[in-house]
This record gives sequence, C-alpha cells and structure tokens, in this order.
Amino acid sequence: MTRQSLKKAILSGRRITPGEALALFDWDLPALGRAADHRRRLVWPDDTVGFIVDRIINYSNRCEALCRFCAFHARGGQIPGYDMTPEEIIAKVKDLVEAGGTQVMLQGGLHPDWPLQTHLELAREVKRHFPDITLHSFSPAEIIHLAQRESCSTDTVVAQLKAAGVDSVPGASDLLVDRVRREVSPKKCTTTEWIAVIESLHRHGMKSSATMTYGLGETLAERIEHLRVVREVQDRTGILRAFIPWSFSPARTELAALPKATGMDYLKIVAIGRIFLDNVIHIQAGWLTEGAKLAQLALAMGANDMGGVLTEERVVKATGVETQMTRDAMISLIRGAGRIPVQRNSNYEEIRRFA
Repeated sequence: MTRQSLKKAILSGRRITPGEALALFDWDLPALGRAADHRRRLVWPDDTVGFIVDRIINYSNRCEALCRFCAFHARGGQIPGYDMTPEEIIAKVKDLVEAGGTQVMLQGGLHPDWPLQTHLELAREVKRHFPDITLHSFSPAEIIHLAQRESCSTDTVVAQLKAAGVDSVPGASDLLVDRVRREVSPKKCTTTEWIAVIESLHRHGMKSSATMTYGLGETLAERIEHLRVVREVQDRTGILRAFIPWSFSPARTELAALPKATGMDYLKIVAIGRIFLDNVIHIQAGWLTEGAKLAQLALAMGANDMGGVLTEERVVKATGVETQMTRDAMISLIRGAGRIPVQRNSNYEEIRRFA
C-alpha cells in the first residue's frame, strides 16, 4: 500500500492492519500527528481533555517478580524492603479524600508472604472507611500470582476481589510479547495469562485498561504486536477504558545499558496507538514518565486524557524520574494545548469543567 492510500484509509476511519501500522513508524511526525488527531476526533469529537485526582499507594515493595526493568522492588538495591500497615494506608486515603480525590490505586507487586485474604482485608478496610472511593487496584500479574498461590482459578480471585470492594483493575501490561517478557520479567504472567485476567474481569462486570512499556529491547514489529493483542482483547470484551503507553526508564535498573527512548519514540507510539486502537476511546498522555511538555505535545498526537494528578508514586521515582503535578498545573497544561480541562471520575464521566 502506498503512503497516500494508507493516509486515505486512516482518514476514512477504516481499521488498519498490523503491517500498515508498522509502516507508520516511517511517517514524519507532523503528518502522523494530523492523522492521529483526525482519528481521535472520530471517537472524541470535542476538545475536552480529562484528568482524575487520584493516588497510587505502593503499599509494599517486597515482590517475587524481580523484574529486570524495576528499581523499586526490595532487592533492586535502591529502596529497603517495607510493608505499610493498614493504618498507614488509611491515613493516605484520608489525605486524598480531603483533597477532593476520587480514586485509589493499591499496588504492591507479587508479595512473597501475603495470601489472597490479606489483599481482601486491605480492600475491605479501605472501603469500610471510605465507601465512595473508587478502588482501581492490584494488577493482572498479581491476580495470576494469587490464583497460583491459593491453587484456585483466576475467576475465583477476581470474584473475591470484587466482593471485597475492588471496583476495577489497572491492566498493567508491560509489553505483551512473550519473547521480551522472558528476557525482562520471566516470573510475571505470560501474555496468555494477562488476556485471561482481562476476560475474567469482563465476566465479572469489571473494567480495566491497557498500558504499554516500550524501550525494553523490543523491535518495532513487537510494539505493533502489543497493540494487536490489546485491540483483539478489546474486540472481545470492550472493558479497556484507556490505553496508556510509557517509556522504560533504564536508570538504576538491571537494564541500565539499554538506550533511553526518545521523545520522538513516545509521540509516535501515542499516534500509532490512536490510529490502530480504533476500539479504545481514551489514549492517555504520560506526564509522569515523559514530562509535562512532552505529554502536552501528545494531545496533538491523538491523546485525549492526562491521567491522574498523582499525590503519591514511588515505582517510577525509584529510577530517578521526579516529575510532579498539581491540579492547577494540570489545568494550565491542558489549556496551554488549546484544550478544555475536565476533571473526571474513574468511568471517564465529567465532574467539573474548567472552561
């Protein structure tokens, strides 16, 4: 297919193939951005950009996965091992609620000692104190880990988490290519297991998302393979509310020798993700890993959401990335891109518009 015919297909709204998506890496950035913004307008025609006031609580860094791309786990050499107490966690949720926050992300990895019951009690305790907070918590890798630990099915773990008060599960995906996963995170779930969790969440009426960590030594074709997996599982389930790409930060990890992804890499992933993932409405601009200005540029490349004003985050920070954001700064950033800032909830419903 010629570049002109591919452009025509994109502008018509036709679904593009993985081979066509791979060809988009050769496009110049302005042309790719215009095509992606056109596709964004097909599913999100107004100029609002959402953000949520939330908090990531990394309640433990004792993790059996020992991923080579992580500087946060207790054996990563950067942060001593710790487990937060329920009282410490509740105090952090209280701070969020008092600041007008609506969503909590409990994240702790594949804990070597905590059974499913401990995770359930943690969710119940948060909901007991704050019944209106949205628990967007744990991850597919944790769910697979707990199912294996308890010798039960994925469905059993998902059902019990839901009953304990978990509202939705972040679709932390890393890179959904098993060749890469075997190299960088062999103890985490496989691509097939990640898919199984998303399908289980669908059966239980729960929502999720899909992330993408690139720059792990994968090829461009493998980046497209990740997008293909996401699109196909979304075709079957429809529960992925957002796609969230971010670049791997190699500093202080076992993969520190890998070259750091560029801003051009990031903007192309956002744009190609928007064009290829025609069944995902929200593409998130990753200010946490990419920085505020690059995330602002992503709003011209197909992104229509800025994610959370995170009042706490430790995993990315462990690699030396120290980007911070306030609600006022977020509003200013979105306005600076010529868009309308909208504070939203976890369902991407508008809470307040800042015209």
